Amino acid sequence: MSCATGLSPQGMKLMLNHLKFPFLLFLSILFAASESYSAVVHRIDLNGTIDALHAEYVIRAIDLAEAADSDLVLIKLNTPGGMVESMELMGRRVLSSKAPVAVWVGPSGTRAASAGFFLLVTADVAAMAPGTRTGAAHPILSIGGFFPIDPGKITEPGKPKGEDTEEAEKTPKTFPQGNILMEKVSNDIQAYLRAVTAVRDRNGEAAELAVSESRSYTEVEALELKLIEFVASTEADLLKQLDGREIKRIDGTITTLSLSEATIIDVPMTFREKALSFLVNPNVAFLLLLLGVLLIYVEVTHAGMILPGVVGGLALLLAVTGFSFLPLNAAGVLLIIAAFGLFIAEVFVQSFGLLAVAGAVSLAIGAIILVDMPEQGVSVDPKLAIVTAIAFAAITVFLGVLAVRSLRKRVTTGAEGAIDQTAKVLADFGPGEGPVMYNGEYWKARSDSFVQKDSQVRIKAVEGLTLVVEPVEY
Repeated sequence: MSCATGLSPQGMKLMLNHLKFPFLLFLSILFAASESYSAVVHRIDLNGTIDALHAEYVIRAIDLAEAADSDLVLIKLNTPGGMVESMELMGRRVLSSKAPVAVWVGPSGTRAASAGFFLLVTADVAAMAPGTRTGAAHPILSIGGFFPIDPGKITEPGKPKGEDTEEAEKTPKTFPQGNILMEKVSNDIQAYLRAVTAVRDRNGEAAELAVSESRSYTEVEALELKLIEFVASTEADLLKQLDGREIKRIDGTITTLSLSEATIIDVPMTFREKALSFLVNPNVAFLLLLLGVLLIYVEVTHAGMILPGVVGGLALLLAVTGFSFLPLNAAGVLLIIAAFGLFIAEVFVQSFGLLAVAGAVSLAIGAIILVDMPEQGVSVDPKLAIVTAIAFAAITVFLGVLAVRSLRKRVTTGAEGAIDQTAKVLADFGPGEGPVMYNGEYWKARSDSFVQKDSQVRIKAVEGLTLVVEPVEY
């Protein structure tokens, strides 16, 4: 008996056996493909002051994430702030990133102040850990590194501070140029925040208050005011909350994040970036500057040593490299140059140490105000500046005095060293030439007067191999 298909039961069984292997192979390939895919998250650890070096690091890391078709770029942020130019470079790269970017302020106890606040609200996803804070984004300009310019505290010239009368309100107010500059900077930054928060559906008014009134927010306040989307205790907690969420990109498109069992790939700083990060430390750069100047000074005063000059030159180059990434105060640079001049003057002028003291004071003040970012904690440590200024002054003056004394000291070797020395007459002679003993050696001497054997004569000059002598009068 045959089946309706015209195949016998044996033929049907044989056909199924032939189809079984391809079907199982297809299922295994499909299962392996589904298992092999895993979301990829590139993590950036941004810790410290935001400067040109950190901007370069973030831009490079996002480039790597894009090349690897990453599902998410996670920036772990902890910063007191930094330079506006570097913040804008980071912000532009975050906004243009093909991969979604999440900024997480963590772990607990950290902050995203000033420039860090801008980076936080610029990201596709903004999150903070419990016990963190953000904000305080008011820009600060300073004169000589000491006097912040605050628009709210500058009043009309000639008017008492705090005067609020109807007549005063009707009077047109004029403001100093510093206040106008401050207002322009503040307005530009607030416009940036309005543009970014509008696209990200965040609270633009609260963001502007962080600039205009230096407002700071805890993670709870930031979440309530819709400045951030999540409060996550850890990075894993953040990825768990983001899994399956839809986020709006800068171009208006909606992206659904699939981050289940995501593989996190750390993007560390390169050796070059780590080395430059060490040099960018103002304390390190300042010490390298003093070391370089001191070693070159030693080479100049002790010509031929070579090693101090080479090491000093390298130290100066490293110092210049570090300072090139920092905002320098012109007044600080001039004070340091003046200090070096005062140390040199002390060696040649009998000021009883007054010029050296003035040089030490000038060097210390110049170092303290050299890097003009005290509000972010980026400056030369005042204690280090004072101690090194005193030590540098003492060493420089000591070496200078030794060098000058060695130059002024009478020559005691060679022909010039024989002048005014005494020699012993070996035989009667004169006027004319005869033998003498000088410094354990036999010399031919010439005298214009008679000299006796075993008497002492003084050397007046050296003419070739002949000593010009005269009797020693007692």
